[in-house]
Amino acid sequence: MLVCYLDDSGKDPQNPIITVAGYIARDDAWQAFASEVERLCTEKHVPVIHAKELHDTDGCFKDWTRLQKQAFVAKIGQASSRHLMMGLSMSALKGSYQEHAMYRAGGSAPRRTVTSYTFCFQVIVDWILRDIRIGRAANTEGVALVLECGHENNPEAEKEFYWVREHYNLQSVLRSISFVPKDSCRAIQLADLIAFYSRRDGVAFLRAQTDKSETYEMDSMLKIILEGVPHRGFVATGFHDRPPP
Repeated sequence: MLVCYLDDSGKDPQNPIITVAGYIARDDAWQAFASEVERLCTEKHVPVIHAKELHDTDGCFKDWTRLQKQAFVAKIGQASSRHLMMGLSMSALKGSYQEHAMYRAGGSAPRRTVTSYTFCFQVIVDWILRDIRIGRAANTEGVALVLECGHENNPEAEKEFYWVREHYNLQSVLRSISFVPKDSCRAIQLADLIAFYSRRDGVAFLRAQTDKSETYEMDSMLKIILEGVPHRGFVATGFHDRPPP
């Protein structure tokens, strides 16, 4: 069975973008990845990989140099390239999404729509089932989704997961959805890492698009994270209704 670990970044109000991101691999490959990364983290005295602490040189990363942080992430990336199938990152511009959600159909009834968090989650599930690189394996072997626990919109994402599974008769494909704390496994910490830096990259890209004095260049840490593993990512900035069938 395939297992996809996902985490989010940007739920706080000051962030213009919400990102849900992570990686997918077979369950035995995840075990091999975790063993390899656990040895690295034990050696470096890193009990939990918190992306924000890494970026801020805080917590267990206090006093680390930029090169030390990059070397640490590069070794995690090497383990990823040996064991993981694909990285996935979906982002949404929260302001535009909210404007669309607040649109009143026919000028009276408010639109019923999911939160931007659940929207990003839904897109990733769709990618898993349709992507040419992992879709066949997902549909034949089945896939389990694992998200970090604690997000206020997890119940909504879970509800939508089961609705899709039942509505499209995907019980044998979408096997399960569960929620785990960040300190429970290295896989969810890796999801935190790519979600954090993907969200920052999306913000930088949009800023360069709207302010021509800004120059966009992918963050060096994100380059290291993405190296060696196929990745699919997107930042949604405009939203519209599907045409009627």
